[in-house]
Amino acid sequence: MANTHLYKPNLVIVISGPSGSGKSTVIDSLCKTDETLQLSVSATTRNPRPGEVDGVDYHFLTRAEFEKSIQQGKFLEWAEYGDNLYGTLKSEIADARDAGKDAILEIEVKGSLQIREQQQDLAPARSILIFIVPPSFATLEKRLRRRDTESESELKQRLDIAKSEVLEIQHYDYWVSNPQGGIQQSVQQIQTIISAERSRIDAKLIETLNPLLGIDSVD
Repeated sequence: MANTHLYKPNLVIVISGPSGSGKSTVIDSLCKTDETLQLSVSATTRNPRPGEVDGVDYHFLTRAEFEKSIQQGKFLEWAEYGDNLYGTLKSEIADARDAGKDAILEIEVKGSLQIREQQQDLAPARSILIFIVPPSFATLEKRLRRRDTESESELKQRLDIAKSEVLEIQHYDYWVSNPQGGIQQSVQQIQTIISAERSRIDAKLIETLNPLLGIDSVD
Protein backbone atom coordinates (compact mmCIF):
# COMPACT_ATOMS: atom_id res chain seq x y z
CA MET A 1 0.00 0.00 0.00
CA ALA A 2 1.24 3.48 -0.80
CA ASN A 3 2.63 5.76 1.94
CA THR A 4 -0.44 7.76 2.99
CA HIS A 5 1.70 10.76 4.01
CA LEU A 6 3.51 11.08 0.68
CA TYR A 7 1.23 9.52 -1.92
CA LYS A 8 -1.88 11.29 -3.16
CA PRO A 9 -4.16 9.34 -5.53
CA ASN A 10 -3.55 10.59 -9.06
CA LEU A 11 -3.50 7.48 -11.23
CA VAL A 12 -5.96 6.52 -13.94
CA ILE A 13 -5.19 2.85 -14.55
CA VAL A 14 -6.54 1.79 -17.93
CA ILE A 15 -6.81 -1.95 -18.55
CA SER A 16 -7.60 -3.26 -22.02
CA GLY A 17 -7.43 -6.53 -23.86
CA PRO A 18 -9.24 -8.40 -26.61
CA SER A 19 -12.59 -10.02 -25.94
CA GLY A 20 -11.86 -13.33 -24.25
CA SER A 21 -8.62 -12.16 -22.64
CA GLY A 22 -10.26 -12.34 -19.22
CA LYS A 23 -9.80 -8.66 -18.38
CA SER A 24 -13.17 -8.32 -16.63
CA THR A 25 -12.42 -11.23 -14.30
CA VAL A 26 -8.93 -9.92 -13.57
CA ILE A 27 -10.21 -6.40 -12.84
CA ASP A 28 -12.98 -7.71 -10.58
CA SER A 29 -10.45 -9.73 -8.57
CA LEU A 30 -8.03 -6.80 -8.50
CA CYS A 31 -10.60 -4.37 -7.08
CA LYS A 32 -11.76 -6.91 -4.47
CA THR A 33 -8.15 -7.50 -3.44
CA ASP A 34 -7.01 -3.86 -3.26
CA GLU A 35 -9.20 -1.36 -1.40
CA THR A 36 -7.09 1.57 -2.68
CA LEU A 37 -8.60 1.13 -6.16
CA GLN A 38 -12.02 2.20 -7.41
CA LEU A 39 -13.58 0.85 -10.59
CA SER A 40 -14.87 3.55 -12.93
CA VAL A 41 -18.44 2.90 -14.08
CA SER A 42 -18.78 3.42 -17.83
CA ALA A 43 -21.71 5.12 -19.53
CA THR A 44 -23.59 3.48 -22.40
CA THR A 45 -26.62 3.91 -24.61
CA ARG A 46 -27.38 0.19 -24.76
CA ASN A 47 -30.34 -1.20 -22.86
CA PRO A 48 -29.73 -2.79 -19.44
CA ARG A 49 -29.49 -6.57 -19.42
CA PRO A 50 -31.40 -8.62 -16.84
CA GLY A 51 -29.93 -8.01 -13.39
CA GLU A 52 -27.90 -4.93 -14.38
CA VAL A 53 -28.25 -1.88 -12.14
CA ASP A 54 -27.94 1.73 -13.30
CA GLY A 55 -24.92 3.40 -11.70
CA VAL A 56 -23.41 0.05 -10.70
CA ASP A 57 -22.92 -1.92 -13.90
CA TYR A 58 -23.20 1.11 -16.22
CA HIS A 59 -24.60 4.60 -16.31
CA PHE A 60 -27.44 3.92 -18.74
CA LEU A 61 -28.12 6.99 -20.90
CA THR A 62 -30.34 7.68 -23.87
CA ARG A 63 -28.48 8.56 -27.07
CA ALA A 64 -29.69 12.16 -26.71
CA GLU A 65 -28.32 12.34 -23.13
CA PHE A 66 -25.03 10.78 -24.21
CA GLU A 67 -24.59 13.14 -27.16
CA LYS A 68 -25.41 16.15 -24.97
CA SER A 69 -22.74 15.04 -22.49
CA ILE A 70 -20.24 14.79 -25.37
CA GLN A 71 -21.04 18.37 -26.41
CA GLN A 72 -20.63 19.52 -22.80
CA GLY A 73 -17.18 17.90 -22.60
CA LYS A 74 -18.17 15.52 -19.83
CA PHE A 75 -16.40 12.48 -21.31
CA LEU A 76 -12.76 11.59 -20.90
CA GLU A 77 -13.16 9.18 -23.81
CA TRP A 78 -15.98 7.68 -25.80
CA ALA A 79 -16.49 5.42 -28.79
CA GLU A 80 -19.24 3.73 -30.76
CA TYR A 81 -19.45 -0.07 -30.92
CA GLY A 82 -22.16 -1.54 -33.08
CA ASP A 83 -25.21 0.67 -32.61
CA ASN A 84 -24.33 1.85 -29.10
CA LEU A 85 -22.12 4.50 -27.53
CA TYR A 86 -19.78 3.81 -24.61
CA GLY A 87 -17.64 6.24 -22.65
CA THR A 88 -15.92 7.26 -19.42
CA LEU A 89 -17.29 10.28 -17.58
CA LYS A 90 -14.68 12.65 -16.15
CA SER A 91 -16.74 12.73 -12.95
CA GLU A 92 -15.81 9.06 -12.34
CA ILE A 93 -12.13 10.02 -12.09
CA ALA A 94 -12.94 12.90 -9.74
CA ASP A 95 -15.11 10.63 -7.56
CA ALA A 96 -12.26 8.14 -7.15
CA ARG A 97 -9.80 10.89 -6.24
CA ASP A 98 -12.26 12.37 -3.72
CA ALA A 99 -12.57 8.92 -2.16
CA GLY A 100 -8.78 8.78 -1.80
CA LYS A 101 -8.42 6.04 -4.40
CA ASP A 102 -6.88 5.50 -7.82
CA ALA A 103 -9.31 4.88 -10.68
CA ILE A 104 -9.44 1.62 -12.63
CA LEU A 105 -10.88 1.81 -16.15
CA GLU A 106 -11.87 -1.22 -18.19
CA ILE A 107 -12.15 0.12 -21.71
CA GLU A 108 -11.53 -0.96 -25.27
CA VAL A 109 -8.45 -0.06 -27.28
CA LYS A 110 -10.11 2.89 -29.07
CA GLY A 111 -10.94 4.56 -25.78
CA SER A 112 -7.54 3.80 -24.29
CA LEU A 113 -5.76 5.52 -27.16
CA GLN A 114 -8.01 8.56 -26.72
CA ILE A 115 -6.87 8.81 -23.10
CA ARG A 116 -3.24 8.58 -24.17
CA GLU A 117 -3.82 11.45 -26.61
CA GLN A 118 -5.67 13.57 -24.05
CA GLN A 119 -3.28 13.30 -21.12
CA GLN A 120 -3.59 17.04 -20.43
CA ASP A 121 -7.32 16.62 -19.71
CA LEU A 122 -6.44 14.25 -16.86
CA ALA A 123 -4.29 16.72 -14.91
CA PRO A 124 -3.44 16.47 -12.10
CA ALA A 125 -4.03 12.74 -12.65
CA ARG A 126 -1.89 10.67 -15.03
CA SER A 127 -2.69 7.53 -16.95
CA ILE A 128 -1.12 4.08 -17.04
CA LEU A 129 -2.13 1.83 -19.93
CA ILE A 130 -1.98 -1.93 -19.30
CA PHE A 131 -2.77 -4.50 -21.98
CA ILE A 132 -3.88 -8.00 -21.01
CA VAL A 133 -2.59 -10.56 -23.50
CA PRO A 134 -4.06 -14.07 -23.82
CA PRO A 135 -1.47 -16.86 -23.83
CA SER A 136 -2.33 -17.67 -27.45
CA PHE A 137 -5.02 -17.08 -30.05
CA ALA A 138 -5.97 -20.74 -29.77
CA THR A 139 -6.74 -20.16 -26.08
CA LEU A 140 -8.59 -16.97 -26.92
CA GLU A 141 -10.74 -18.77 -29.49
CA LYS A 142 -11.45 -21.57 -27.00
CA ARG A 143 -12.59 -19.05 -24.38
CA LEU A 144 -14.88 -17.31 -26.86
CA ARG A 145 -16.36 -20.60 -28.08
CA ARG A 146 -17.01 -21.64 -24.49
CA ARG A 147 -19.34 -18.65 -24.10
CA ASP A 148 -21.53 -20.04 -26.91
CA THR A 149 -23.15 -16.63 -27.43
CA GLU A 150 -22.15 -15.90 -31.03
CA SER A 151 -22.48 -17.34 -34.49
CA GLU A 152 -19.45 -18.63 -36.36
CA SER A 153 -19.24 -15.45 -38.44
CA GLU A 154 -19.50 -13.26 -35.32
CA LEU A 155 -16.79 -15.31 -33.65
CA LYS A 156 -14.50 -14.91 -36.65
CA GLN A 157 -15.13 -11.15 -36.58
CA ARG A 158 -14.20 -10.99 -32.88
CA LEU A 159 -10.97 -12.88 -33.52
CA ASP A 160 -10.08 -10.52 -36.38
CA ILE A 161 -10.74 -7.54 -34.12
CA ALA A 162 -8.61 -9.15 -31.40
CA LYS A 163 -5.66 -9.46 -33.79
CA SER A 164 -5.93 -5.79 -34.79
CA GLU A 165 -6.18 -4.76 -31.11
CA VAL A 166 -3.04 -6.67 -30.15
CA LEU A 167 -1.16 -4.69 -32.83
CA GLU A 168 -1.97 -1.54 -30.83
CA ILE A 169 -0.01 -2.82 -27.81
CA GLN A 170 2.86 -0.54 -28.87
CA HIS A 171 0.88 2.40 -27.46
CA TYR A 172 0.58 0.85 -23.99
CA ASP A 173 2.94 1.12 -21.04
CA TYR A 174 2.78 -2.48 -19.77
CA TRP A 175 1.52 -5.90 -20.79
CA VAL A 176 0.24 -8.66 -18.55
CA SER A 177 -0.36 -12.27 -19.56
CA ASN A 178 -3.52 -14.00 -18.37
CA PRO A 179 -2.84 -17.74 -18.69
CA GLN A 180 -5.49 -20.37 -18.07
CA GLY A 181 -6.16 -20.47 -14.34
CA GLY A 182 -3.65 -17.68 -13.72
CA ILE A 183 -5.90 -14.85 -12.54
CA GLN A 184 -4.04 -14.30 -9.27
CA GLN A 185 -0.75 -14.18 -11.14
CA SER A 186 -2.16 -11.46 -13.39
CA VAL A 187 -3.57 -9.54 -10.41
CA GLN A 188 -0.23 -9.65 -8.59
CA GLN A 189 1.60 -8.42 -11.68
CA ILE A 190 -0.78 -5.46 -12.05
CA GLN A 191 -0.41 -4.66 -8.34
CA THR A 192 3.37 -4.59 -8.80
CA ILE A 193 3.00 -2.17 -11.72
CA ILE A 194 0.70 0.10 -9.69
CA SER A 195 3.05 0.04 -6.72
CA ALA A 196 5.97 1.06 -8.91
CA GLU A 197 3.97 3.88 -10.51
CA ARG A 198 2.92 5.17 -7.11
CA SER A 199 6.59 5.35 -6.14
CA ARG A 200 7.56 7.58 -9.07
CA ILE A 201 9.28 10.82 -8.12
CA ASP A 202 7.36 13.63 -9.79
CA ALA A 203 6.33 17.22 -9.19
CA LYS A 204 3.28 16.14 -7.20
CA LEU A 205 5.42 14.11 -4.81
CA ILE A 206 7.87 17.01 -4.36
CA GLU A 207 4.97 19.34 -3.53
CA THR A 208 3.86 16.89 -0.84
CA LEU A 209 7.38 16.25 0.45
CA ASN A 210 8.50 19.87 0.83
CA PRO A 211 6.10 20.83 3.66
CA LEU A 212 7.03 17.69 5.56
CA LEU A 213 10.67 18.77 5.43
CA GLY A 214 9.91 22.40 6.18
CA ILE A 215 10.98 23.47 2.68
CA ASP A 216 9.10 26.31 0.99
CA SER A 217 10.45 25.70 -2.51
CA VAL A 218 13.14 23.91 -4.46
CA ASP A 219 15.40 25.76 -6.91
